[in-house]
Amino acid sequence: MTGCIRPALPADAAAILALVRDHAAFERSVAALTHGELAALLSADRPPTHLLVAAGGTALVGYAAVTFDFSLWRARRYAHLDGLFVAREERGRGIGRKLLAAVKDFAQRTEGVDRLEWQTPAWNGEAIRFYLRAGATGVPKQRFAMPLR
Repeated sequence: MTGCIRPALPADAAAILALVRDHAAFERSVAALTHGELAALLSADRPPTHLLVAAGGTALVGYAAVTFDFSLWRARRYAHLDGLFVAREERGRGIGRKLLAAVKDFAQRTEGVDRLEWQTPAWNGEAIRFYLRAGATGVPKQRFAMPLR
């Protein structure tokens, strides 16, 4: 892969939003995130999520979003990979592997956590194979969501 993995900047908002929308469409969903919300998040002193981007030449070609939470069972904080996406035409070039490595490094360096968790749709065999090759272990569970409004 040519280019680099770096923290997202406020100037990246439009390009990241396009990737987020492509990611949501790929997962058969819709992203409600607006440009204004993303720009505010990228400018926040203490953002609720941390974004890393893959810059390939002059364009952004992927992103990863990581948050931090606490596991009562483990009595420890952990990192949650909220999303990792590489543009379809850029897949197979090592970008996802580099994004995942950067997330692991960021989580360990900034928060000192010892665990990274995430989920991917059961039908996304390509992502599942990618994560297994990276050394992850799958944990079968049913995911639920409930609107609170």
